[in-house]
Amino acid sequence: MKYGIVLWCVFCVSFSLFAQKKDSLSTIGSRDSIQQQKSAVFYKKLETTSKRSLFSKLLYQLMLEPVNPADEKKANQQIEQQLKRNFLKHQGKIIRKINITTYDPFGYSEKDTTVKPTKRLDRLGNSLHAKTKNFTVRGLTLLKENTPLDSLLVLESERLLRRRNFIRRALIQPQEITPSSDSIDLYIYVLDSWSLGVDGDISANDGEIRLREYNFFGTGHQYSTAYKKDFENSENIGFTLGYKARNIYNSYINAEVSRDVETDQSYLNIIRLNRTFYSPYTRWAGEISLQKKRSYEDFYQESGDSINRTPIKTQGHNIWGGYAIPLASRTEKGDLPTNFILAARYAQTEFLEKPSKNVDSVAFFSNQNIKLGSAGIRQVNYLRDRYIFRNGDIEDIGVGHSYFLHAGVQSQNGENNLYIGTDLTLTNYFSDFGYLAANLQYGSYFKGGKASQSLVKLQSTYFTPIFTLGNWYLRQFVKTNMTVGINRKEIIKDRLDLSGYNGIYGFDTQRIRGTRKFVFNFQTQSYVPFSWLGFRMSPFIAFDVGFIGEEPDPFFKNDSYTRVGFGFLISNDYFVFENIKLSFSFFPNIPGEGQNIMRFNGNYDNLFRLDEYDYREPHILEFR
Repeated sequence: MKYGIVLWCVFCVSFSLFAQKKDSLSTIGSRDSIQQQKSAVFYKKLETTSKRSLFSKLLYQLMLEPVNPADEKKANQQIEQQLKRNFLKHQGKIIRKINITTYDPFGYSEKDTTVKPTKRLDRLGNSLHAKTKNFTVRGLTLLKENTPLDSLLVLESERLLRRRNFIRRALIQPQEITPSSDSIDLYIYVLDSWSLGVDGDISANDGEIRLREYNFFGTGHQYSTAYKKDFENSENIGFTLGYKARNIYNSYINAEVSRDVETDQSYLNIIRLNRTFYSPYTRWAGEISLQKKRSYEDFYQESGDSINRTPIKTQGHNIWGGYAIPLASRTEKGDLPTNFILAARYAQTEFLEKPSKNVDSVAFFSNQNIKLGSAGIRQVNYLRDRYIFRNGDIEDIGVGHSYFLHAGVQSQNGENNLYIGTDLTLTNYFSDFGYLAANLQYGSYFKGGKASQSLVKLQSTYFTPIFTLGNWYLRQFVKTNMTVGINRKEIIKDRLDLSGYNGIYGFDTQRIRGTRKFVFNFQTQSYVPFSWLGFRMSPFIAFDVGFIGEEPDPFFKNDSYTRVGFGFLISNDYFVFENIKLSFSFFPNIPGEGQNIMRFNGNYDNLFRLDEYDYREPHILEFR
């Protein structure tokens, strides 16, 4: 525990030692201009070479655009100038009209309306794409006609548009009517992403192919389908069907229905109606949902050194609502509102199938209902940067703080248990230092005045400012996770492991468990200066080390396990899909599997997610 306190103190002191970094787009822009000059020379040579044969000319026209370095330099200057907009002289003017223009994903620019697609493949792709409807864009913004212009609402509306994965870029420009007019027009330019995604997974045992549309006919609605096949038993098949109606009647209310069936016939059915605290300007949020689930839990039996696979079937519902009270609507610094948030929740889970008493002697899997409330303060602002999880597109980074207290009653096994939890988050972006976030959580039940099933979590995420190696950009990412459980139940499912997002990537074993762990994740990520049809393969190297064990052993004398890895992060500038991570990993030791193990993995996991201050309903802290 003392290590967590030391880390937390160091983090808090750091906030007072470093000045906040306001925006790094301008510094990246100057580097981009140099890189573009070099790239222009390369592609001009390629264009000249392609004219030597009919085949190479056809291939070039299909895949690449002609290069004019002068136009490229001019476009880059326009981009940088438009990003430095000054709304001061327009502040408070009445918005007379909002004009919306959406662009297909290929060959267009939201910042330069004169740019048109020239490649045949661009024109073909655009003809198969349904552009985002104007009413969809209008419903996602916080701007209304015949209201005073507020620059914070403009920038927040841009962020809300960029947050939709079917929108690649967004820009809102004020247009003066006359120098003496007290009104103004706004022009919203949106560049779409290709919203139809096809992907899948395959192994020696099974396979899956998925089809997802993130912007159904330009409405912002989403549907997903999938087909799954067990290669060892051809009769075992699975599927996914789901539809999500987003922002119904411009209310930011979402409706979702889905059914997901695995090849072993485990499934998850969901019906949900929800609204989130999507912005600091949001006043209310809530959810009503129904869920039915069947899964299989693996219980490791130490006596026989075997895995007992047990079916578990549950059904339940979840209802919660919250309201945000602005404490400060606007500060001298022009910050977004600080909110005091109150929320209440009722949730019930019923077990239709569960493990026998021989497996679950402590009744861990039992019917329960929870009644929780929470209160807290959230203050968040957003900075802009590039080259974090995407190549060149603007990304919004949440910085600020939040403090929440959760309290309520859990009813289970005929007992009413008091629960109290806290959640503290601090994030900032420091000049010449980078992004740093820390999150401290505590939760515990209280029975007869004594704490039980207590849990302490301390997590941090850091990445450096961008640095260059020739034409390449690089960042260093670091993540730490400390989890300590106290007085946990005597069942294997109430223990920690080193797998998943909070552990070591690719380290999957049931034989290593404990009540506390400490994990370090390091990754050096590059951003390649070239692409093919929008696809980029950016190399990375990674190193993970994790400690896991139980009291009374000293923390760092618990068993430790490591991973060394390298691979490629595959992304696309135009398509909507999560980055694909292809990695080769070396594990010196995985208990139960052997030593000096090499593994290849391909998935969509991202270990270095940033805290976007998405509000989570009153909840019981999970032990994982």
